[in-house]
This record gives sequence, C-alpha cells and structure tokens, in this order.
Amino acid sequence: MVQVHEEQPKRKKVAILGFTDSWKLAPFNDPSFEIWGLNELYLFISQIQGGRYDRWFELHMQDGLLSDKKRSNAPPDAHIENLKKLTCPIYMQQHWEDIPNSVTYPMAQICEAFPNPAPGWKPYLTNSISYMLAMSIMEGFEEIHVYGVDMSHDTEYSGQRPSCEYFLGVAVGKGIKVYIPPTADLLKTVFFYGYEQLQEEGFDAKLKARVAELQGKANALQNELNEKNNALQQHLGALQDCQHMVKNWRPLPSK
Repeated sequence: MVQVHEEQPKRKKVAILGFTDSWKLAPFNDPSFEIWGLNELYLFISQIQGGRYDRWFELHMQDGLLSDKKRSNAPPDAHIENLKKLTCPIYMQQHWEDIPNSVTYPMAQICEAFPNPAPGWKPYLTNSISYMLAMSIMEGFEEIHVYGVDMSHDTEYSGQRPSCEYFLGVAVGKGIKVYIPPTADLLKTVFFYGYEQLQEEGFDAKLKARVAELQGKANALQNELNEKNNALQQHLGALQDCQHMVKNWRPLPSK
C-alpha cells in the first residue's frame, strides 16, 4: 500500500488532488508533473495502476487524526500508522518524531506571501486545498492542475470553496496556467450575470419544474412505501398471532 518515493529534480507543473472522482484524471503517467495528495487519498491512489504521489499534506491537528478520519473502514489509528510509512515529504503543522517524513508546513511564509487585503483579517485559508494552492504558487510552479475538488455539496465544503477559487484567481493573476477538469465544479458558471438574464431565468424555470416533478414522484413513492409498510406490519402482526395460537392453543398429543 505504501508508495515508494523517488527524488527527482523540481518540476514546473503540479497536480493537486482531492477526493471527488475527477482525481482519477490526474496525469500520473506524465513525469513533468508533481502529484500532491492529502489526508487518506493514498488509500485510493494505491489501487490504480501507475498511481503515484510526490508530496503529501495532512494539516489537521495530530490529536484529531484518530477521530476525524472517516473515509475508510480501517481502524481509527491506521491513518497515523500509514503516515509513518510514507516515504515522500508529508506537510503537517509541525514535524513529528513518530512520523519520520513529516515536514513543517511553511505557514509563516504563506501568511507573508498572501496577506488578506481586508485589514485585520487572516489570509483566506479555509481548507487543505487552499494551503496546497498557496504553497504551489509561492514555490513558483508555472502550471497548476486541480483534480478531485468540487466543494459543491450543501455541506461544510461548499463554504470552503470560495477560498480555493480565490487562490486559483491569484494563480491566474500571476500568469500561472491553471487547469480544472470539465467534470469538476470549481470556476464554473453557465450564464453571464445580467447579460444573459432571459436565458438564465428560462434555465432556472426549467430546473425548478423538474425539481417539482421529481419531488412529486418521490412523495408518491414514499406514500406508497408507507402504505406497503403498514400493510406489512399488519400481516406480520396477524402471522405472530397465528404462531402464538399454534404454539400455545393447539391440542395436546394423545397419550
């Protein structure tokens, strides 16, 4: 399971990987790319032919790793044990003696390089992908690809998405070539605000009608399911009554 890391000269391209399906599109077979992963993604990369990674990121507090990692069915301490075995640099909040290849993430330099333009506020770093993007920009990569990062669901990740898009904008502003796969949701929009209002309103109306149609069918199926379940419970109750009668009220065998 452990990926062997071979030292190579610094490359000009980096692919940053998250957990959604588009991570599989990463250029694993292109030696001009560094491959950066995070958290427990090594469990999945190791399952594909040619899967590799050059640097790793685990930026959560070490004390929380045992309880926070829920992406696999492995024992709760397996993640730390796996980190101990990785042979590539592992960027963490600090170097840990029990994780030999752990490297202190350059937080001070990142904060200096990317100050928040809003006075008094910390740099706009709200998730691990943003830390990885910031570091890749600071290190001077000329091309950044991002795979497996959507942050589109109605969860904590949707609130973290603006930070990723902010640093992607910083990268573009610095002349860095950025690539987002078509299947990912980052930096995607369908209409120009204002200029295509009629098209947007028509699209929204169509989507809302479709949602209403699907919700109506879902409600009908749920009602049908409830009715079937009620009928099942009645039949199970009648069956239990009959079984009770067979057991307790049948005639005794003749002597």
